Amino acid sequence: MQEFAADRLVRVDNRQLSRISVVAQCLDNQWVTRDLLEHMVTRRLSYAEVERRRRQDARAEYLRSILNAQQVIVNRAYFFNNPVVYQDFRAPGPQREAFRALLDESVLVPFLLREGSPADEPRFTVDAAGWSAWRTLLGDLDTIRCLRLSWDDAENEQSTQRLMFEEFHRFLLQLRGFNLDALRRDLGLEAESIPTLRQKLREVTLWAADTDRADREGFYRQFLVEPGSDPAQGRFRSAPLVAELKHLVDLRYNTTVPDAVERFALIPTDSLRRTALQERPPVRARKPTEEGGPRAELTRLVELLRTLRPQAFDLALSPLRIDLTGLDLHHVRQARDTDEWRGYLLALESLLDDPTDFVARGQVVYDRYIALARRLAELVGERRQGQMRIWEPVVRVTIEVLGASASLIYDGDPRLEIVGDVATEVAARGAEAVLRFAVVGRDQRRAENELATGIDVMRVRLERAREDWRELVARLQEGGFPLTGGDVGRDSEPNIDRPREET
Repeated sequence: MQEFAADRLVRVDNRQLSRISVVAQCLDNQWVTRDLLEHMVTRRLSYAEVERRRRQDARAEYLRSILNAQQVIVNRAYFFNNPVVYQDFRAPGPQREAFRALLDESVLVPFLLREGSPADEPRFTVDAAGWSAWRTLLGDLDTIRCLRLSWDDAENEQSTQRLMFEEFHRFLLQLRGFNLDALRRDLGLEAESIPTLRQKLREVTLWAADTDRADREGFYRQFLVEPGSDPAQGRFRSAPLVAELKHLVDLRYNTTVPDAVERFALIPTDSLRRTALQERPPVRARKPTEEGGPRAELTRLVELLRTLRPQAFDLALSPLRIDLTGLDLHHVRQARDTDEWRGYLLALESLLDDPTDFVARGQVVYDRYIALARRLAELVGERRQGQMRIWEPVVRVTIEVLGASASLIYDGDPRLEIVGDVATEVAARGAEAVLRFAVVGRDQRRAENELATGIDVMRVRLERAREDWRELVARLQEGGFPLTGGDVGRDSEPNIDRPREET
């Protein structure tokens, strides 16, 4: 086995990354689907007892990440400690050649936390088979591009602490201030669970404030796993909200690296969506002397939506999933070298250029992904065209004030929906208006449920609630949007979420 030479390492930072670079949550050794975790907690099962299912799920999502993105940033440890990854290069053959090519082409980019080289001896327990295979592979490479936050050790340590560890700690400290009703909807909880949710978030916040090292392992020990057990075993307590807290904290943990390098988190299917993190700009208070009124605030909303690329990316890619069962890595690499894949990528870049045009641009992304799926089916000699149906996204931009709401609905036929009015008894009071952005598949769900998948974009202080509210409604009507009083008939048309019933 040839040793890895230092001159083969190409050092890169986030400026050299491709635009559509992702960190795949599925490679996290704690990741498990929402459905499987519920089964584990109910049946008191550990990770070892559901390992086959976990590995199948992770493998499908790993291949999906390589198909759906330009680059996949992978924590160095996963290359040799996760068999989902090292199974491709452990033995000679077409999979090893494909894996080596993906490293050569910088499709797979090792992320180094503090290491100076991908060959550095780990300071933690390793999978012996994976480590041996990784060292052999490194010896065969001419070069390998690796990513760090900084290649200056002192600066890298500061950036790691500030952008990853401190951000995760700050998230735990902020949980107590989350909007509980929005969070319980994201978590799939009933309204009756709010008191318990409030208490649990308070306990987490207090623990994080009193703990010198409030990391994920400590959180697992304190709130999730059986006392005295190793978090890596996945023996979870049968206690209220264990599964929900795990999903929420795992989501933030797995978004720290993509946020630090200013790229995207690829969140797996059947996992908590990024909207649950309640990321939003700070509240803006409109001063009485400030000109522009609601019209100016809507302009600011559009500007803010342009900054929502991580959320738009997650919303766009969540339905982009095809059955990859039985496919190998070399099939996915072949698919990447097609006009269909390049067309899909261009459409995704266009959507990220302007998330506010989600309906039109999102549909192009989806259509081109269907074409890519068909091309992949041709490559593997199977017919998979029936795996996906037409997607009809609906965008809602909603302003809520004291129970009244106004929604601009974009689904190919833009319209305005008004629900309620600001009550007379609070008409002259100041109030907070919440602006939300949501993208959903068109179906029969009511507006309030659609908004559960949305993002709180901005909060604006209105000094005279009723007067400002009516001015806002008047401005929207002047914009020429037809006014409706609620959901319309075409919201029940078939779509990917609810296909047409056979007759």
